[in-house]
Amino acid sequence: MDCLQVQEEFMICASLDIGTNTLLLLIAEVKDGNIVNVLTDEHQIARLGEGLDKTGIISDNAVLRATRILHDYKNIMAEHKVELVRASATSAMRDANNSSEVRQLFETILNSPIEIIAGIDEARLSYLGTIEEFNDDSDIVLDIGGGSTEIIVGKNGSISYCKSLQIGAVRITESFFPDFKSKSSNLETAKEHINNFFRDLESIKTNGNLIAVAGTPTTIAAIDLKLPQFNAHLIHNHRIELNRLEEIVDIFVSKTSKELVEDYNVHPNRADVILGGALILLEFLKHTGKSSLLVSCKGLRYGLILDMFKK
Repeated sequence: MDCLQVQEEFMICASLDIGTNTLLLLIAEVKDGNIVNVLTDEHQIARLGEGLDKTGIISDNAVLRATRILHDYKNIMAEHKVELVRASATSAMRDANNSSEVRQLFETILNSPIEIIAGIDEARLSYLGTIEEFNDDSDIVLDIGGGSTEIIVGKNGSISYCKSLQIGAVRITESFFPDFKSKSSNLETAKEHINNFFRDLESIKTNGNLIAVAGTPTTIAAIDLKLPQFNAHLIHNHRIELNRLEEIVDIFVSKTSKELVEDYNVHPNRADVILGGALILLEFLKHTGKSSLLVSCKGLRYGLILDMFKK
């Protein structure tokens, strides 16, 4: 993506993050390369990666769910008179054998090109969109998606290490937790599988924060805060201690998806995969040796916009 000239006036920009589980739309006013006002931040779940590991393709039902959402997003962008759009697709579209056909359909709906970005590029953009202030300590950004998880270490805006792993909330769920009983019986096996990925990482112990982005940590933060509904202002930069995260994971193991929706206000389309994402978060927090983490409501979709204006 070529960088744009720094503009004197506000420009209304949109980014779309087409993920394995969610489809996200951010529309914001940008001036001098900075996001100065968020106009809307939309989250919907299409589950593009449903069954992908078994079939190798994005299913017709998943495509149908996504097209409905993208038509909605196209109308929202028109209402806001968006001047510049950047759309990216990640793990599911990287892996699917029919990604070319699916991308063509999605591009026709949006009337905009879609980049299928590599895992390393996803990591870089997620870091760019997450870090809000620079300091002398190296921070770690953890972006848990449906199909992949990105780990980025950086200081003062400069990335020193990044890695994209083929584990995510949907992948872990479909592999280990196909039903309620398996949440207990397969729990330790799932943890071992996740830790096998972490053992191969370079040493990433830092003095800075571990900052977790995406739907898994924001859902956990909402539960920790006992929120009746999603509130980004309260969730953003909320700190979760290790022992509290362990307690919430125990809730995910012991409760049905229906109970998580009714008693803990988990989104109905996230309740079945939240344990898979939460285990990645918990095991990675332990891997870093840290006692807590920060939750961010930003991430890739912010990075997509900011990256267009970088010098």
